[in-house]
Amino acid sequence: MLNDKIKGILIGTLIGATLAGGTVIAANSTTLYDVITEGVKIVIDGKKLNPTDANGNAVEPIIYNGTTYLPVRAVATALGKAVYWDGPNFTVYLGDMDGELEYPTAYLKDMTNIGNKWYSTNDLTDNYGNRYSEAVYMYHNCYAEYLLNMKYSKFKATMYIPEGYTRNAGAYIKVIADGKTIYTSPEMDKTSHPVDIEVDVKGYNDVKIYCIDDYDDRIYLANAGVYQ
Repeated sequence: MLNDKIKGILIGTLIGATLAGGTVIAANSTTLYDVITEGVKIVIDGKKLNPTDANGNAVEPIIYNGTTYLPVRAVATALGKAVYWDGPNFTVYLGDMDGELEYPTAYLKDMTNIGNKWYSTNDLTDNYGNRYSEAVYMYHNCYAEYLLNMKYSKFKATMYIPEGYTRNAGAYIKVIADGKTIYTSPEMDKTSHPVDIEVDVKGYNDVKIYCIDDYDDRIYLANAGVYQ
């Protein structure tokens, strides 16, 4: 449990937060004034924190109109809390998620894959600056296959194109359950926004997820998993 002081700090950081640049900003979009960026120190349990963003670059806390704003990712990492940036909904989650987002019963990366393999990736930022807590990817025209044994009700993930991707080729996924195509995603290219996927898999025993393209491309899925 966090003490009251730390809770207060974190609550302040969440107002109008964004993790795209690693620093919290005011929710009001008007011009900032009376902003102090030098000399603000963060000390946690007696140890000074030198905050950095996801890329290891130094980020500065600021004071604006008497309120201190801190870089969420740096503080959460120092406290041992997971950070999740839900880009489409402009929501920062620290630690356990509840409410709009939920943990899957099982992540695909942790399940037994009897098809081709999904690979873990460090390319966790998409081409619109949204950052994800974890993701997997699959190569050109391969598939992953899982025996669900009719234990799960849905499959969820966010499909995205990683930051810096420059190819024009398109790729998409197809979900086949017990030999029947139950979902075909939109085709993704370097300009595509992330796509949230939710597929009903209730009552199915075998599910295959295909990556389909013509140019040896990859499909990236963030927080991919199945839910009971």
